[in-house]
Amino acid sequence: MTVSCSSTTIAPLHGHVALPYWHALVRAIELVGVKQESIGPVTHAAEIEEGLSTISVARYIALFEVGLKQRSDFGLMVGKSVTPGSYPVLGITLLSCKNLLQVLEQVVRYESLNHDLGKSHLELGSHESIYTWVPNSLFFPDDTSALCFHLVVSVFAGIQTFSPWLINRIIPFKSICFKGTKPANAEVYSTFFGTEIQYGQETNSIVVDSSILDWPVLNGDTTSFDALTAYADTLLNTTDQKKDIISRLKSLLPEALRRQAFRIDDLATELNMSTRTLQRKLK
Repeated sequence: MTVSCSSTTIAPLHGHVALPYWHALVRAIELVGVKQESIGPVTHAAEIEEGLSTISVARYIALFEVGLKQRSDFGLMVGKSVTPGSYPVLGITLLSCKNLLQVLEQVVRYESLNHDLGKSHLELGSHESIYTWVPNSLFFPDDTSALCFHLVVSVFAGIQTFSPWLINRIIPFKSICFKGTKPANAEVYSTFFGTEIQYGQETNSIVVDSSILDWPVLNGDTTSFDALTAYADTLLNTTDQKKDIISRLKSLLPEALRRQAFRIDDLATELNMSTRTLQRKLK
């Protein structure tokens, strides 16, 4: 039997990236030797939207593309630059989890507190479990592009880089799939991830042995888990309330159409509300 779960928060039309998550990108930019003055307004403090500690997705993409012009493995560098602080509320919450399964469940649930770049999906199987990451189609209409490939690499590399803080070792991936085509420097990725990598696949996904999901999170404070998730839920609900319903539906519909799950009941479930509430909002 396979159980599936996926994040229910939907990106707004403009999209955001939390400032700490942005800082990992800036660190990678600095490592490739790009001077801040040459980046221009993309990293200027005035670019922080509405006085909030977020950067727009458009600005994140613009800076990411600057890095790609400097290094062919720039996505990998971004992922290697993450720290627990890169995931503001989520990072602390993950450190309070009891095992890797609970960690992945919180990633799926609270990922949108970090960014609207894409969303996670988790399929739990008796022998193998699959983590999939889907780029936001509003900003990445071609999910097989080089930009998308490097973005996905940054997400997967971030997971591997973060894992020692959780379990004092790197999570062993059984295999990795990318939708993008095989790059000329493919050996760089196979060396870093230490596993079989397949390109030109239907999903961007990581396969792990389901038995590792029972591995405990070490040195974490599980007694604070309930309080931290309650706080994260409050932030999530506040953020969702600010998102325009039409923008949320525009973000949701491409993937819903692909899965043929576009009835109003399906959409209401994805939006974490009742069918009646969705009908009322649409009116």
